[in-house]
Amino acid sequence: MKKSLLIILVLTVNIAFAQRIVTGVITDKTNRPIESVKVSVKNTDLKTFTAATGAYSIEVPAAYGTLEFAKENFKVQVVEITDDVVDLNMTLIADTDLFELSLDELMNIEVITASKKSENKKIAPATIYVVTEKDIIENGYTDLTSLLENVPGVVAIRTDHFAFGGQRGFLSNFSQTLLLVNGREMQNLIASETFIATQFATHNIKQVEILQGPASALYGANALVGVINIITKNDSADFNATEYHAGIGTQQTQSHSIVFGKNLNDFRISGSFRYFRSDLWDYKDFIKDTINFRQGVPAKAFPVNQQFEQTSWSLPYAAKISYKGFYVGIEGYELRGSRGLENITLDYKAQYDYRQLALYYAGMDKVITAKLKINTELQFYKERFWGLNTSFNKAIYDTLVKNGHNPDLPLTDQEIQENFMDIYSQQSSSGSKRYKGNIQLNYVPSQTLSIIGGYTFDMFDLLGIALSTDRLNPDFNETRSIDNSMRKPFFRQYKNSLFLQLQKTLFDKFYLTLGGRFDYHNIYKSIFTFRSGLVYTPFQKTSIKFLFGQAFREPTIFELGNLSINNKTATIDPVRMNTFEIGINQSFTSNLVMNIVAYKNTATNFIEPAATTSFRNSDKVINVFGIESQLFYKIGKIRTEIGYSYVQKDADDYAGASTVNLGVYKHRITGGLTYNATDTFTINSRINYYSEIQAKHGNKDIMQIITIPSYTKIDLTFSYVKIKVYDAEITTQLLVTNLFDSTFYQPDIRLGGPKQFLQHGRQLFCNLIFKF
Repeated sequence: MKKSLLIILVLTVNIAFAQRIVTGVITDKTNRPIESVKVSVKNTDLKTFTAATGAYSIEVPAAYGTLEFAKENFKVQVVEITDDVVDLNMTLIADTDLFELSLDELMNIEVITASKKSENKKIAPATIYVVTEKDIIENGYTDLTSLLENVPGVVAIRTDHFAFGGQRGFLSNFSQTLLLVNGREMQNLIASETFIATQFATHNIKQVEILQGPASALYGANALVGVINIITKNDSADFNATEYHAGIGTQQTQSHSIVFGKNLNDFRISGSFRYFRSDLWDYKDFIKDTINFRQGVPAKAFPVNQQFEQTSWSLPYAAKISYKGFYVGIEGYELRGSRGLENITLDYKAQYDYRQLALYYAGMDKVITAKLKINTELQFYKERFWGLNTSFNKAIYDTLVKNGHNPDLPLTDQEIQENFMDIYSQQSSSGSKRYKGNIQLNYVPSQTLSIIGGYTFDMFDLLGIALSTDRLNPDFNETRSIDNSMRKPFFRQYKNSLFLQLQKTLFDKFYLTLGGRFDYHNIYKSIFTFRSGLVYTPFQKTSIKFLFGQAFREPTIFELGNLSINNKTATIDPVRMNTFEIGINQSFTSNLVMNIVAYKNTATNFIEPAATTSFRNSDKVINVFGIESQLFYKIGKIRTEIGYSYVQKDADDYAGASTVNLGVYKHRITGGLTYNATDTFTINSRINYYSEIQAKHGNKDIMQIITIPSYTKIDLTFSYVKIKVYDAEITTQLLVTNLFDSTFYQPDIRLGGPKQFLQHGRQLFCNLIFKF
């Protein structure tokens, strides 16, 4: 196995007229020379390699120059040559391949989500969890949902339509979380939801940063309880390769993916494409379970031989071209699913949901001076979706019985089609659109001060949905009118935003962050959010964080669209959140690391149903207290990681009882154990424990609190990594999820009809990765 190397650069600069001669030697920590290190001078075509002795001699032709040293599996920081430098002696530690980092080094990797700039995770002013490409391969994560269920403070619930869940005790359909890809929003437009299904896979992920806590002061609306930022390989300049991924598994699952990036001097082209299809989990027995699934629904109403079939396929794609700081790109997906278990349905076989979302962007990164950088970017989103379901509706069924249907007989196909088939569609529309422009300035006047500020213009032009009971592609009326439910005037919204953040280092031990954001929206007018953080590093391996943040979530068009109002008299205000946090990160040794954080969330103005067709702001204040912790340990060839989450949420009055933590897990444990049997063969096991939970019965017609027992799920992954075959590097994996085929349930937190959701049984997957 390769070892982390300490690269020592001893540079001597000789001034000779209009040029610089830079000489030195590169060695490892045992003082042995390192050869074949690529050295380049920025803005010139000069490229050279060190000799076998590690010595180099480089002519820098300009009055000022920047040297960049690079070796496979290493990124070495640049060395700037200026008139003020005569003799330069530097010791630099290389940023090695993530597959070779020690635990202590992993805790000090760079993150960008906490401050919109690269910084050490240990001093970032946020509670942030990082999942690297190394973690993804070792743990066998195939999609974003499987990754998130192993993050402290996060709950991910599979419905096989899209993931329900959330962060820090606020669970729904992740609608309180902001989803980003390379810092750009990738929510769906219709309701700003983090619609996480099979389109967010792990083939193109370099790193995922999960920020816990409010982040509106940086990112604006909907970063209420956190941010998920997916950083892709193809968008990273240091990815200069081609990868082919192939996967096959149970439930007729198969996938094919290509990720590539190519640097050609100042020109770079990159992209990612994936095809995925699967029958997903087979629920044919569960949908007939009148106790655990469709309790309270008349069993005789359903067809005697009710069938269950589902197929999901997705096509996520990305491409980017850049040249000397200018770039254009696209990020998007097409997705078709079968709606899974979201609703109790009279015809599961016929159901489907089709989604199209594309983000086009163009921008510029420009270095104005050595201290000032600017980024400007224009973004255009387009979305359409359509589908069909046959959800059971008790009120309609009771009316049919009243009008003569025999309740001892199942519904006929004709009765189902005429009364329960619900077609929703934007297929014939021009699609919802979003136009966004950003300007961000990064000013670093000194090594101890950083200022980031920016302006954003954001306009939504959203569409509602055409509904039909018999036409698969109903006509779409795009006339803007208060009487047109598909395009009310206030579905077109715009806002202007300003944000400013200051970060200051004090006495080399304190890192202060102050930031604020002002948003002006054409409906709910102005809103201000603030954040502050103080990170104290009393010792080299200790950091203590004191954090405060504010956030808000905007009303969705569903919440606004059900109001009999116009845009001038809207009365629904954004949901607000304040969060206080204190945390500590401690490296006891290079192989024993711990972090722990305690927080309190206070939410107001939560939007709740006021009646069947309207919403209102609740006057109830919601308090959530929680603790999250992680422990990492390595001994010999064994590495282990344990995460623990504790949540206590205010009591809810429901079904005649006052219940604390209603629908929220009090205790969660996630852990991993990795054994490196050889340099290339790894065995990994993961355990997920969910405590017993009290939840609302998922059938809204049954006012009852149910108990879902605690459960434990174990996954196992075998990996052969980085096997060299000619010019290719091959990784193979075998993944077994839910090893012991346990039966377990999670709550129906949106009250869609099912009492609770059955989670997947045992599944097997094989992955093959070729890297060229």
